[in-house]
Amino acid sequence: MSDVKKERYPYRFMLPIVLGTMMNPLNSTMLATALIPLCNSFKISVGSGAILVTSLYVTSTIAQPLMGRLADIFSAKKINTLGFILVLIAALIGIFAPGFSWLVVSRIMLGLGTSAAYPSAMALINKKYAEAELPVPGNVLGLVGISAQVSMILGPVLGGLLTQWLGWKGIFFINIPWVIAAVYLSKAIPNDPVKEKLSAARILNRLDVPGILIFTLFLLSLLFLLIQHSFTWQLILPVVTLLILMVVWERRQDNPFIDVRLLASKPSLLLVYVRALATSYILYTMLYGFPQWLEGVRHFNPAETGLFMLPDSIVAIAVGLLISKSRKLFMQNFLGVIFMLATCAGMYMLNTEITIFMIVVVTVVMGIAEGLNLIANQALLNAEAPLAQKGVSFGLYRTFAYLGAILSSSQLKVLFHTGITDEKFHTLSFTALASSIVLAILLIPLWRRHRQLADISPASAR
Repeated sequence: MSDVKKERYPYRFMLPIVLGTMMNPLNSTMLATALIPLCNSFKISVGSGAILVTSLYVTSTIAQPLMGRLADIFSAKKINTLGFILVLIAALIGIFAPGFSWLVVSRIMLGLGTSAAYPSAMALINKKYAEAELPVPGNVLGLVGISAQVSMILGPVLGGLLTQWLGWKGIFFINIPWVIAAVYLSKAIPNDPVKEKLSAARILNRLDVPGILIFTLFLLSLLFLLIQHSFTWQLILPVVTLLILMVVWERRQDNPFIDVRLLASKPSLLLVYVRALATSYILYTMLYGFPQWLEGVRHFNPAETGLFMLPDSIVAIAVGLLISKSRKLFMQNFLGVIFMLATCAGMYMLNTEITIFMIVVVTVVMGIAEGLNLIANQALLNAEAPLAQKGVSFGLYRTFAYLGAILSSSQLKVLFHTGITDEKFHTLSFTALASSIVLAILLIPLWRRHRQLADISPASAR
């Protein structure tokens, strides 16, 4: 009997994987409390220092599917280890950076290195359970998803403590012992079987370098469009042109970077990515818009705002761990949409006169929606993605989630640039409601698939 069958949680196997998946959101959020001291140290404005945020964000958006592709082609464990090495190098560059431009280089390398963890983790987990001829347990998938949520909460707190004790360099230094521990614990991850040696030409062919470049240019043009303060038709042209070029190119490849033929033949997989984008847009609209409303309209200080957001985080983690035990994927998504709609209604109810008790109720409902949808989307993707393409599939999933987050932040900049009011916040609730309606509509094809398979599961989906 394999170790997988013996233990409910393969702790030794999962610990380095969890440590790895925590690094990307941790490095994203630690900077929040270190940005001002860092900018003061280099005598630059906070606005100029914001490039340290966007550089990691944009790099992660592009690198997640790339690292997933590498994990699928070569070795998920080796790509996971490569990510740790890149993070270690990035940390050293950040600590000893002679100028601000080197910090930008460090953040780009952090984005690249930390992007290896999540897609390679999902590839490793699925391979382990496939070898044991078992479906991946929901609680194992939930552990990966919840670890990201925990690190998002831990990031600002840890960043503040490190900055207080070690200065802004502390947020780079923490990666060193983190990586050393993860690499040491990775000994528990079994090595992949020795694969045939590939020539340089075959490696390039399997990587689909032109496809990667086209996809990168497409994402960069789309990201540039999304961060604009005002909409211009001229910027749509390169986005559409590159999208068409990508589809045409990838359809002709034997080893495409983005398997558009698979997405066309399996629309249920494509719809998971649409869900990821819509869900991420709503959640980031709430997570970033709600605190700004608390401080801008209700005039709570940052510490009080943090306390108001605490129930959201605690409830999200608790609900995520609870719902991950279920294999009823349609029910997970159904409940996620219901609570997402309830959250939009709660956002619209918020005004200058509402009681503190009702504000707390809204944050609790928000946390339930966050925990449900985080696990539901991840579990649904795991059920739909082919085993041989788990890495790139989960990497692309993260890319769609990042796009939703960027779309949300762009709207918040445009809407709140002259100040925050109840009316503007209610506008956010309407746009979030529109995305929730999209999620509700997407329940229809999911229900049809649910009826066909009786009860969707990773085993049946494969």
